[in-house]
Amino acid sequence: MTILERKEREFKRREEDILAAALSLFTRDDWQAVTIDQIAAKAEIGKGTIYKHFASKDEIYARLVTEFFGDMLEKMKAVDATGPVLEVLAAVMRIFWDSFQGRPDYRRLESYCRREDFRHQVGDKMGAELDALDERFMSVLDPLVRRGLADGTLEPRPVEAIHFALHAAMIGLLEVSGNQCAAKGLPPEEAFRIVRDFTLRGISKR
Repeated sequence: MTILERKEREFKRREEDILAAALSLFTRDDWQAVTIDQIAAKAEIGKGTIYKHFASKDEIYARLVTEFFGDMLEKMKAVDATGPVLEVLAAVMRIFWDSFQGRPDYRRLESYCRREDFRHQVGDKMGAELDALDERFMSVLDPLVRRGLADGTLEPRPVEAIHFALHAAMIGLLEVSGNQCAAKGLPPEEAFRIVRDFTLRGISKR
């Protein structure tokens, strides 16, 4: 291994340590008040080292979100998309749901990064990566929606309206995957089935 390769590996390892430290702080009750100083202390590095890797705390969070959703997308793309449209959509929703189970850190991160002002604050580079992530999700859902409309599985509606319904369902799943299930005495798996079934019935042709 050359000196350059060792430096690149060390740089990458340090970056992963920073991301892991930041993510671990999202399990705390005061997660919204986390600072770069706290992330540096958790990673056992100097504050200046963090700024060699990331321009801001928001950029750290954006990176965590893009990596998390990137992994989720790979699982979605591995689903056999040639099956019945409603079954494939149900499988995609299941992957989304399962990815967040037992992960309050990522639920909080997703909510944080979904704020209206977030993409303006995070900078052009990370903002473009988040936009690209949206497009990758569309590349999974759009062919299914269009096939479902073409074969009569889905209710004839504008494609954008169906995408909106699916997006709203995904966000709804996040809302019920946290404390709301326990507060309402609803088992998480039952909550998932309710949201899934209502969503798919709502867009399918009766």
